[in-house]
Amino acid sequence: MTRQKILQDHKRQGKTFIPPFTHTIGPLQEISWVKTMLPEFLWIALIQDYYGYREGVELITSLSRIAHKCSPSEKKRVFATISSLGELTADEQSRLQSDLAASGELFEIQKALLPLIAFYPECPLRFLFSSKPDLSGKEGRNLERFKSLVAGVYDKTSRDTMMVQATAIWLAFDSGALKVFEGLALASFPEIEKYPHTTLSQKVAASIRSTIYIFFSEPHYPSSSNWPKNFWNRGLEIDNCYFEETSNE
Repeated sequence: MTRQKILQDHKRQGKTFIPPFTHTIGPLQEISWVKTMLPEFLWIALIQDYYGYREGVELITSLSRIAHKCSPSEKKRVFATISSLGELTADEQSRLQSDLAASGELFEIQKALLPLIAFYPECPLRFLFSSKPDLSGKEGRNLERFKSLVAGVYDKTSRDTMMVQATAIWLAFDSGALKVFEGLALASFPEIEKYPHTTLSQKVAASIRSTIYIFFSEPHYPSSSNWPKNFWNRGLEIDNCYFEETSNE
C-alpha cells in the first residue's frame, strides 16, 4: 500500500515506473544501472565523495554550465554523463579546461577525479588533465578508495547513490532541459536531501530513478558510446571483482 501511494502519479511499464511527463519524450529503453549508468555517473560520485554533497554539487554545476557555454546548441542538452562530456569537440574541451582553470575549479575537480583518470587513461574525461596523473606510489590506497566507491554506488537505492542520481537530475533542471508540473513528486525535488527518512523523499527518489533514463537518449547521450563497456573491461584488468546484478527499483 505504501509503495502504491509513493508511485501513484507514475505509469508502470514492466518493473519500471515512468513519471507522466516523460511520456512526451517517447519510449524509454531499459538501461542497466550497473552495466551502463554507474560508469557514466561515476565522475559525479567521485566529486561528491571527495568534497561532500553540497560543495560537490557546486563544482559539478559549474562544470556543466561552462560546458554549455563552450558548446552552445539549440537543443537543450544535459551534461550529466561522462560520455556526453566526451562528445565535446577538441576545441570545446580545451575551452572548458581553460575556463575551469581560470575559475580555480579545475584543480579541485582534478583532485577528485585523479583515481579515475589514473586507472582509466582512456576515460573520455582525460581532457581535463594536461598530463597523465601521477599517483606517486599511492596506487594501492587510491585503488582501494576507488573500489570502495564503486561498491558503494552499486545499490541505486542507497542514500549516497540517490544523491548522485539527484545531482544528475539537478543538472537537467539547471540546463532547462527538464521541467515538471506542479503536483508531481519530482516538483518537490529539494525533499531528496531528507532521503530516505520521509515519505515524500521516498516518492521523489522513485521519480528520480524513473526519470534518470532520459540521460541515455539523444541529444543527451551518444548512442555509439563505448565508455561503459570499456570501464568494466579495464576494471577486470586492474583488479578481479564480481558483482551480482540485482533488480531494484
